[in-house]
Amino acid sequence: MKARKNQWIVPFSLLFILLTGCSKVLDKYDLNVVDDRIWEDEGQAILYLNNLYEDNMPPMSLGANDAYSDETFSSSQAITDLLYGFFGASDIDAVQALHRDNYRLIRQINICIEGLERSSLDEEVKRPILGQALFFRAWRYWEMVKLHGGIPMVNRVQDPFLEADLNVARSRTGESVDLIVADLDLAIDYLPVEWSLDRDRGRITSGAAAAFKGRVLLNWASPLFNRGNDLSRWQRAYDANTQAVDLLGQMSVPRALHPDFSTIFTVDVLNNTEAVLYRRFDPGAGADYTSGWEGRVRPPSGGGSGSSTPTWELVQAFPMQNGKHIEDPESGYDPTYYWRDRDPRFYATVAFNGSEWEMNGREMTHQWTYIRNIHENNRSPATGFYNRKATNPEIPQENISMTGTDWHEIRYAEVLLNLAECANELDNRSEALELVGRIRQRAGIDAGDGNFGIAASVSKEDLRELIMIERQVEFAFENKRYWDLRRRLMFRNDLGRYVKKLNGTQRHGLLIEPASPWDERILDADSPYRGWRRIDTVVLFNHVDIEDAESYNSYFNTETRVLESLIGGTTQSLNYLDLYDFFAVPSSFLQSAPLVEQTNGWVNGSFDPLAQ
Repeated sequence: MKARKNQWIVPFSLLFILLTGCSKVLDKYDLNVVDDRIWEDEGQAILYLNNLYEDNMPPMSLGANDAYSDETFSSSQAITDLLYGFFGASDIDAVQALHRDNYRLIRQINICIEGLERSSLDEEVKRPILGQALFFRAWRYWEMVKLHGGIPMVNRVQDPFLEADLNVARSRTGESVDLIVADLDLAIDYLPVEWSLDRDRGRITSGAAAAFKGRVLLNWASPLFNRGNDLSRWQRAYDANTQAVDLLGQMSVPRALHPDFSTIFTVDVLNNTEAVLYRRFDPGAGADYTSGWEGRVRPPSGGGSGSSTPTWELVQAFPMQNGKHIEDPESGYDPTYYWRDRDPRFYATVAFNGSEWEMNGREMTHQWTYIRNIHENNRSPATGFYNRKATNPEIPQENISMTGTDWHEIRYAEVLLNLAECANELDNRSEALELVGRIRQRAGIDAGDGNFGIAASVSKEDLRELIMIERQVEFAFENKRYWDLRRRLMFRNDLGRYVKKLNGTQRHGLLIEPASPWDERILDADSPYRGWRRIDTVVLFNHVDIEDAESYNSYFNTETRVLESLIGGTTQSLNYLDLYDFFAVPSSFLQSAPLVEQTNGWVNGSFDPLAQ
């Protein structure tokens, strides 16, 4: 791109600085109305585009939907109502998917697209700006389609004061997907493989747009949308993800797996080869540009709130160091010492009782998760585990609420696993095995015979199951699990030998109690130790060897507990209804747009999201 007068191109992470330091430029025009003068000035057009980044770029989503799955547990009614089948039409308004706010944002995007189409700026100037706006329109629409199926697709500027202009019927789901893909195809064509100027790093590239297209089409090919298993959809998704790999490989520093799984989120995305689509956080730019992930998951002794704690189900999903599933007779798994010889990703994701976890600001070098732990303010994680995913032990305790932990919306590992899944469905098992092998090799799993614990003769069905397990452990707490469960219909269908349907099951954790006499009740009224005599963590550190059975068992009693029982003592099981495949249209939306039909299955529903 040629340098031009008034060219204001900055990554969105620096938008705060731009908006507070360039008021004279912003005062010239109102960037939220249609004013063709904006589109005749490259600098003004880019300022408008930067505003779109701020409003539409995926936010920090670590742990965003983890409780809507089997990754963790929450007693929030908004979450349990959906998982237990109590979620009704009156609850839809809280989802904020098919909502007026989304169409307000789409209107702002359409203002940009239409303005650039009328502009007399050179094509080489317009196209990269237009490509980014088209990407955001596709992104915004997919956020609604993945929950509702076909929606009103409005690819022109609407009049916000004209009711008739806002009253648009729902497109068929296939039409909605095709329009999203069409926007992404143009974006891929208009965007560079990489931006040439350092100040533009962080903007959408053609490879990022292609990767998102691959994600959309993978979902379109999956059982949620593809009930007849139309293989042409899998081929279309395969081609899209192949295109993404090709484009990402054309960068001057080609996208590749970051060598260390444990530091993917703690290495600046600008220097991380795995980063494809991301939001960068920079504490130096102010509180609005920081991430609070570290403060959410660190234990109380580290200054955090200890949330998003892994379930026993997630712990069991991790394979062994040899790549075998724990239920495989050849795995070597010991259920008593579940932490031994596991996939290295386990240790980077889960903090278990007695595991090493040093962090800035505390003297403890080991993490203890037993109940009534005085060093954790007498608190213990409900699941018996803490979350280590994407944590950085070097961050000082006083800074954990405002950190620079970046959000990877799409990383290269997802592109590879998307492609592997498509290849397997098209019977290209050798390619699928090779791709999964690359992920496992980076994880540190033993190569074995070269397939990292997967038999070379694996069937299509078994490999499908293993790919979904691979996604579960690779992307734990990365806002992927709930969407995978939905698109693969895994709430109600078994996937294979190891992956059973979630409906009818309950989530579990470990209840770990210090064994007597290390935690005994002193009832003598005259004793200075009346009450609980609790274990001192220093004593534990000096005496407990978690690799020695006799030592560990002499200090702790461990049992599994049903996490659902923590909600008023109930024994409710998961019951994610078929009805939730496609959500209802909010009543507030229907009232202002009578042409919009309600989704089948909901009250007065007449729109079939699966109709061709």
